[in-house]
Order: sequence, then structure tokens, then C-alpha cells
Amino acid sequence: MSYYRYSEPKIGRMNQLKITQKTSAGVVLDGDILLPTKSIPRSIPANIGDILEVFVYINAQGKLTATTQKPFTEVGKFADLQVVEISDYGIFLDWGLPKDLMLPYNEEVGTLAIEDFAIVYTYMDDRSQRITATMKYDKYLDQIPHSYKEGDEVMLLIESRTPLGLNVIVNHAHRGLVFKSDINYDAQIGSEVTGYIKNVREDGKLDILLQPVIKTAEDRNSLESKILEALKINNGSLPMSDKSAPEEIQRRFGVSKSSFKRAIGGLFKAQKIRILKDKIELND
Repeated sequence: MSYYRYSEPKIGRMNQLKITQKTSAGVVLDGDILLPTKSIPRSIPANIGDILEVFVYINAQGKLTATTQKPFTEVGKFADLQVVEISDYGIFLDWGLPKDLMLPYNEEVGTLAIEDFAIVYTYMDDRSQRITATMKYDKYLDQIPHSYKEGDEVMLLIESRTPLGLNVIVNHAHRGLVFKSDINYDAQIGSEVTGYIKNVREDGKLDILLQPVIKTAEDRNSLESKILEALKINNGSLPMSDKSAPEEIQRRFGVSKSSFKRAIGGLFKAQKIRILKDKIELND
């Protein structure tokens, strides 16, 4: 068994806790937290001393309770969740647990209907001690310093479209932008995808790519070689240029438009190709 160190359980999050006692109602975990029998899959032995990964919440009686079910989101994170009920008390979202997540009316943006999806941030409401969702989440973004550098892999939540490209939430903590020229597939609003830091601006804002950055001379040379080979196979001409659609470039070479533009720019400077309005050609 790996080394285990007990720490105070975090409400609204997944925790690794040890079984300290077995009762008729279930098992008791570190911190005197009950994991009810109905929440223990048959595939889990659940013996005293075992360490389980559980989600901790406060039940209707105000007691700390655990479940082995993993929700779609946790306190301190963003997610795109579906509306399943609208009542006098608020809007309820499906987050993968039997008890739905509440979005209070004063935390709603716009007007939601059943089956709509909403991007929300999940937090602990200090007054009610209830795990709660909000669509008014700007105050939870860009509140902590970051130390990203070019090429870093990050988790993205696609937040919205803009004339410039895609607004994204980076690692549940910061805003980022994917420029239109760097969108190389149909990224759906609300989807969680892997991204990469393209640039950290002087003001700390983040430019993001949806695929790894071509950083080394070897990578750039490899792409330039692929372009030259494609030109030779196609009698010295390709119906692609720096004006081509990102999707077309992705299908042909598997790279972003910005990477393609850098590569053909390098070939142009080396006087190996000509860049025309709607095509590139080998120099004679």
C-alpha cells in the first residue's frame, strides 16, 4: 500500500479517505464521514484500513457524507451542465449525482429552460453551506498569478465564440483566447479539450493553441519538408496559401494555420517557393 497521510476532507471535492469503522448504515471514513452502504459498489471490498476515493458533501440533515460516484464537476471548477428542473427554489443542473446541483435565480445569466446547457462555476455558499453553481463567474477568473510558458499543456473549457476566435477557461482559473487562425477543428462550446500556451502577453493574458507548439528547428524543418514534398508530388503547385482556411491546412498537414504560415514564410525567405493569392509554387 502506498504511503497515506490524512488531511482534512475538502467538501465538494474528491478526497482519498481511510475506512475507520463499519456500521449497519455503511462505513465511517476519516473525519467521521459516513459512506452509506448504497453508495458502495459491490466491486469495492470496503474493509477497515482501506483507502477510498470519495466525493464529500453535506446531506439534507447537515452532516458530512460521502459517495464513490464522481460528479461532472467539483467546488472550485467550471463545467457545462444541463438544466433538468426549474422550480420555485431555483434551477437544478445534472452533475452526475442523485441530488442535482442548484443554480439560484440570482446567479443565472439570461433565461434558462429545461435541457439547456450552462457553463457554471461551482462554489460553497458560506451562508447556506450548500454546494452551489453560478453563471456569474468572472470574479473567480484571473484571481491568482500564473507561471505559464510557451508550449505548456493546459486543460481548456471552450466558453464562447468571439469575432477574434474562441474564449476559453484555462485550468479552471484563467481566461485565454484561441485566435481564429489557430482553430484547426470544430471545437464545441462547453467541451473540455487539451490546449497549449502559444503566448503569454506582457499584461499576463494568454493566447492558446489547440495543438502543440512547433518549437524546435527540427519540427519546423519537418513541416517545411512535408510542404516541399507535397509541392513536388503536385507538379510544383498547391492550391493553398496564407489565406487558406485553418480546417483545410489541418486536414492536409495536421498543423495550425499559424504553424503553416511560419513554415511557408521560411521557405519563401529561403527562395524555395512563391506565395501567391490562392496557391504556393516551387521556384524554378
